[in-house]
Amino acid sequence: MLAGDPPFVVRIDAGAAMDAGSVELAPASILLNITAMEWAQVLRLEASVLAIDAPGEIDGHPAAPFSRRVDLRDSLLLPGLVNAHTHLDLTHIGPLAHDPSEGFVAWVDRIRVARLHEPDEIAESVRRGIDLCLAGGTVAIGDIAGAPAGVPSLTPLSVLRDSPLAGVSFLEFFAIGKGERPGLARIQEAVKALKPGTGHVRPGLQPHAPNTVSRLAYGEAAALAQRHGLPLCTHLAESPEEREFIAAGAGPQRSLLERVGVWDESVAADVGRGCTPTGHLAPILAEAELLAVHLNDVSDGDIDVLRRTGTRAVYCPRASEYFGTARAFGPHRYRDLLAAGVPVALGTDSIVNLPGQAADPRRGGISVLDEMRALWRRDAVEARVLLEMVTDHGATALSMDVGRFRLASGSRPAGMVAIGGLEELRDASSMLRSALAGNSAPLLLFCGK
Repeated sequence: MLAGDPPFVVRIDAGAAMDAGSVELAPASILLNITAMEWAQVLRLEASVLAIDAPGEIDGHPAAPFSRRVDLRDSLLLPGLVNAHTHLDLTHIGPLAHDPSEGFVAWVDRIRVARLHEPDEIAESVRRGIDLCLAGGTVAIGDIAGAPAGVPSLTPLSVLRDSPLAGVSFLEFFAIGKGERPGLARIQEAVKALKPGTGHVRPGLQPHAPNTVSRLAYGEAAALAQRHGLPLCTHLAESPEEREFIAAGAGPQRSLLERVGVWDESVAADVGRGCTPTGHLAPILAEAELLAVHLNDVSDGDIDVLRRTGTRAVYCPRASEYFGTARAFGPHRYRDLLAAGVPVALGTDSIVNLPGQAADPRRGGISVLDEMRALWRRDAVEARVLLEMVTDHGATALSMDVGRFRLASGSRPAGMVAIGGLEELRDASSMLRSALAGNSAPLLLFCGK
């Protein structure tokens, strides 16, 4: 669709264009100046927006007569989407049925059995996940690289660096009790083994969760991340089992640590003080910039901690539904977090917790558009807020330039998607609402270099 030898100019005529900033046009025409291009799974462009305006205004632009035109007049143009949290190395498992009454640890045991260990197999699973994310309009991703047999894997980072996606590959590790020192040694070795690579995908660190990583290890990971300029992420306040473990040092999470042979009295000394998971990590949050994923279980006090510490958040709506967390904690408090000034991005979590259509690229694959739709249908969230969660807040979550997820003149978009098959063509906002109410798969036009 956009073939040719750069530099050249492309004009896209669309039914509407919208971003989370100042762009809200219907109809809309956008002029892109293309200065470099390459083919991968999708077209990667080094592109800047020369102009975006009503078609009649673009007709008068000096570059318009020389542009190559693309007709998308029945579609809504959006910036490329950010999936701020997923686990691409689990793509080979596919969607997996789960009864929340069985508990979170029972599900973890199934994942531990199904997890791949060989680098070539992991790479293939990640590649499949990348394809499904691209089919969902994703251009930037926060991927958890996984730690098979407790060893942080660099394979997902390597595969992502060869893909069109931007973002962060978070190197996951476990370090608690008898496994604290070995776990820290493994993540330190993994950081030492990092090789310079293309700048569109950065490595990061992922201390797994408070029930598998001690606070001492969190502190050492934060120091390691600061020394090497690496973003830091963790799962936090995800499950009832995590709450019980942190508050009382008991329950299925403790039993799991005992089963795998890492429980000792140092763990007992660190937990069991009646804290919430967020309260437990509050000293770490106060000292380190951290991305907290899930936050299904937060109190008013926890929200205040997250606000005061500048913690960024990722919510995975369909994952929360899959695990039935509302039964234990009530509705997710993402709107309270937003109202408090905590930026909340959206993520999909792994394909395991998604419906069957996520395995089909023709139906949108692994897509945060479907997370937006879930919140639109369940909670009637304002469409522009949802768009902000998958663009601006997603960029903030991954320490990326928010400007890469805008369509204004002079911007250099990290990508662009089109959503067609819309019933409402009156204005940009109504077209976005129509896209959320419908089921059309997004079309990824390009990923930006």
